Amino acid sequence: MKSALILLTLFVLLYQVEARYDEVEGTVTHVVDGDTFDLQVEHGDSRVTPDAIIRIRLADVDAPETRGPKACQAGKDATAYARPWLLNNKVFLDLDNKTGKDKFGRWVAVVYLTDSDGSLNISRNFNRMLVDSGHAVIKDFKNNEFDPQSWWTDAK
Repeated sequence: MKSALILLTLFVLLYQVEARYDEVEGTVTHVVDGDTFDLQVEHGDSRVTPDAIIRIRLADVDAPETRGPKACQAGKDATAYARPWLLNNKVFLDLDNKTGKDKFGRWVAVVYLTDSDGSLNISRNFNRMLVDSGHAVIKDFKNNEFDPQSWWTDAK
């Protein structure tokens, strides 16, 4: 009975750690397009190396393309919207705990912007902001841990 209680307590603690909004913190160095950017890691969990530059794909949103055969003006507009919010700014990431990366090797994350003092603000959810602005749509990719309805309601 005592060991079961200990296991239950450990499980609850592990779940709380995995549901953190600040698994990675860093500064955006390059905006690839509306839903993809590069981040220089400042702090992070054991999956990322400090000072590394990693590519991030916004979880469960889809913005129009900026390059390639599907490139369009809406893709350029999405990139133009993302750039001032992200480029050279500090962000916090909730990384996908299911697969971590997509098939292109990009880390999948829900992205949170900071307040003017540099502190995490979960109501500034960039995934939601991109959709609310009309530059992306929700697309519930089932190969990651996220349910768009959960991060949608977290950001008010």
